[in-house]
Amino acid sequence: MDEVPSPAESSKVERFAQLLATCQRQVFLYAMSLLHNAANAEEVLQETNLVLWRKFDQYQPGTDFGRWASSIAHYEVLKQREKKLRHERLFSDDFIESLAADAPQRAGLLEARRQALLECLAKLSQADRQLVTCRYQPEANTRQLAEAVGRSVQGTRRALHRIRTALAACVERTLAREGAA
Repeated sequence: MDEVPSPAESSKVERFAQLLATCQRQVFLYAMSLLHNAANAEEVLQETNLVLWRKFDQYQPGTDFGRWASSIAHYEVLKQREKKLRHERLFSDDFIESLAADAPQRAGLLEARRQALLECLAKLSQADRQLVTCRYQPEANTRQLAEAVGRSVQGTRRALHRIRTALAACVERTLAREGAA
């Protein structure tokens, strides 16, 4: 028979879940920036979540939970590299350490760029937004997209190039305006 958690234990679980929810994307992006592989980053995220729960009593309320989670993820990345990437190691440990030192700043910039891109996508015409959205669906390619919209492949490529150029310029303007560039 399952044990009913005490009110204190329920409160602890709820606090942990709330804090964890606020940093999952941050921790995943941090791991991804160090591993450059989504599957490995996802595995690190899951291992980090387990360690966070086991060590939750050590967390100091009022401090930056995301930063604490990222520091634990850093150690999980190192373990992941030892365990899985022994034969595939592309980068030295020193290089990974230098990336890790810069990761919090890069994560903030990446999030600012993502937000700017969302704003810029919203400014596109519906047709342009639909064209670029369809192109970046999994397994999609320009030839299939051209056939679907009844355009030539070359015309579709030109349109996508024009849209990408406009989005890049919009993102840069938005970041410069917000001082995040």
